[in-house]
Amino acid sequence: MGGAGRREARFALWAVGLIVGGALFFRFLLPCLLPFLLAFATAAVSEPVVDFLTERAHIRRGIASALCVLVILSSVAGFFLLVVVRLADEAVGLVMSLPRLASGLPDVVSRVELALGRAMDSAPEALRSYMEAALDAIAQRAAQIPAALSGWVLERLSSAASRAPGTLLTLATWAIGSFFISAGFDDIRAFLIRQIPEGARETARGMKRELLTSLGRWLRAEAMLLGVTFAELTAAFMLMGVEYGVVIALVTALIDALPVFGAGIVLLPWAGAALLEGHTGRAVALAATYLTVTLVHSCLEPKLIGNEFGVAPAAALLAMYAGFKLTGVTGMVLFPFGLMLLNELNTKGYVKLWKQAEKKD
Repeated sequence: MGGAGRREARFALWAVGLIVGGALFFRFLLPCLLPFLLAFATAAVSEPVVDFLTERAHIRRGIASALCVLVILSSVAGFFLLVVVRLADEAVGLVMSLPRLASGLPDVVSRVELALGRAMDSAPEALRSYMEAALDAIAQRAAQIPAALSGWVLERLSSAASRAPGTLLTLATWAIGSFFISAGFDDIRAFLIRQIPEGARETARGMKRELLTSLGRWLRAEAMLLGVTFAELTAAFMLMGVEYGVVIALVTALIDALPVFGAGIVLLPWAGAALLEGHTGRAVALAATYLTVTLVHSCLEPKLIGNEFGVAPAAALLAMYAGFKLTGVTGMVLFPFGLMLLNELNTKGYVKLWKQAEKKD
């Protein structure tokens, strides 16, 4: 086998190894290691303050670690508690306002029935029978919606209840592990460093720097995308005269930034409700806003990623598509970031996966 063949074989082995290793890690190792990874990250964040308290304030390390970990975990818990309370309050408000919101529903249904009746009266006989059969099927499905929705809600509640003990165990392990790791952070860090061969330690430090640098660049690209989406939504809502348009635009942009959700979670149901209420112009404007936001986001994301990391937009788009096909929406976020990190490591010489373009003098 020639040199080119060996390089191609090595690249293929690297690619297969990364895919298989990543799949095994996320499937088997990550669920077991997650609370300890969170605990290590919490201890690392609190380490500067712990050092300050032990060296300057002469507080015992165990007490300093406990105080810092308690502050961090209390802040995280308080933030999520505020979010949950706010969501619960909004949900209760929505439920209380359902009678008012549904008061105009009979008029909407009457208008829809009247329009469909006129359409069927003017339709040919063969088409009319087909439309009547279709409407009967739709009515039957609509009658089943409440039962199906109730079943879905009960299933989700049952699933959440069954996962509650495991979730509580994970959170408790995170909290206790954070204290233990913070109290012995220097010894744990030294132990981990000793496991790395002497000649590879500098490489490991360099890879750590590149990982943090890549993460910062990726966050900057995502922040730019969020800002563009927020500006688009704000302009659209102001043109439509939407009340509290800036706040709604901010919430929608934040939802759009999440890997599983998107702007359509807000805009499409809103457009459907406006159409049923007879506000056709508002419905068309909301649908057009959704299409514009989606198109701009799809075009900008590969370009921004390419600018930040020197990755070709086509390669970034390929990573996004492959991530979606292999692992779903979450892969659309993780795969481009993995490509960026590999490109940085390859450029700096920590790994050799592909040849870089020669630098021109």
